[in-house]
Amino acid sequence: MNNTCNIKRFWLVMGTVAAALALYFSFMNNRFVNIDTPLSSAEVVRADTSKTIYTKGGGGAYIRFEDAILNEEEVNKVVDWVNEAPASAKTAVDHIEGSIHMGIALRMKHNTQVMIQYNGKQIYVTKIGRFSKNSRYSLQHQALENYLDQELEGTYYGGNLAKEEQ
Repeated sequence: MNNTCNIKRFWLVMGTVAAALALYFSFMNNRFVNIDTPLSSAEVVRADTSKTIYTKGGGGAYIRFEDAILNEEEVNKVVDWVNEAPASAKTAVDHIEGSIHMGIALRMKHNTQVMIQYNGKQIYVTKIGRFSKNSRYSLQHQALENYLDQELEGTYYGGNLAKEEQ
């Protein structure tokens, strides 16, 4: 009888611990993907960037992608810009408009990720949490947009695509 009682108690404790862990991970994941939750530079494990380069040659046009890794200073700037944007500068969106000319992928601790994408007119931020839960919003931030435009300078047949389309 005592052994049966111990087994029941063991499974009750294990079930409670499992439920508490599930709630904790769910809460932490939902907190991360909330658009108002600030990012932390200390949580960034790797920061990659990719931009589209348009060139002419040999009687045709060529498109290639140039990848790079952001240094710590650049990561800190990008994270600060995203964090300092007020709630009024963020608008939830379901999809991204237009072609992406430059993207920054911030791979975070705990298997989460932040994608910053720029189509030459609008900045989009996508937070991807554990279990593939995500949130996406457009971001209005002049300093970040200026940085992205500067990085794209000369990538569209020697000019800047964002400026060519205006």
